[in-house]
Amino acid sequence: MKFRLFIAMHFATMLTGTVVLWWFVMPDKPAEALADGISAGAIAGYAEIMAIRLRL
Repeated sequence: MKFRLFIAMHFATMLTGTVVLWWFVMPDKPAEALADGISAGAIAGYAEIMAIRLRL
């Protein structure tokens, strides 16, 4: 997979996850949902990089 497509898919997944978290779990706290979505995206990105490096 090309790197640009990989990055675009990662951000799309992070954005979708943040919107779903805000809409269904924390509808009255959008700032907390955004912070949690960004944190989850950063953790997922780190895990993806480690998996690529370890060839998992």
